[in-house]
Amino acid sequence: MSEIWDWKEFKKWIWIAFLVILILTIVGFIFGWITLPIDKGSRDNVEKQFRRGYELYESLQATAQMVCTAEQAYNETDPNTKQQRQTQLTAYQTNYQRLAAEYDAWARNVFEGGIIHPQDLPTRAPTLQDMKSQVCK
Repeated sequence: MSEIWDWKEFKKWIWIAFLVILILTIVGFIFGWITLPIDKGSRDNVEKQFRRGYELYESLQATAQMVCTAEQAYNETDPNTKQQRQTQLTAYQTNYQRLAAEYDAWARNVFEGGIIHPQDLPTRAPTLQDMKSQVCK
């Protein structure tokens, strides 16, 4: 009985398939890096990064406004509740610092706001004092 499979031929085709898969994988990887700048400049990514930047900046503004309100409440409250007001004020200040760190990380990250950055937003989060001078009445 003759052999159905020619094992040399079979091994040759397995190696060819392996090499084709390997080459396609390498080309896919390289193509992914080549298209990265195109993807980062795409309309969808620009919209996403602008939205994220504005959301973070507006959160900074809102939190600074909350700090102003908490400071006013602290100054106007009776001595029995000053500790509670101080705790609230500290929480708002801490939240502002957390948001500022998040904004700065977004602005520094080259794949997020580092390259795609709205021109009317600062490259670093304003200090709490600077933001309060902008938003507090």
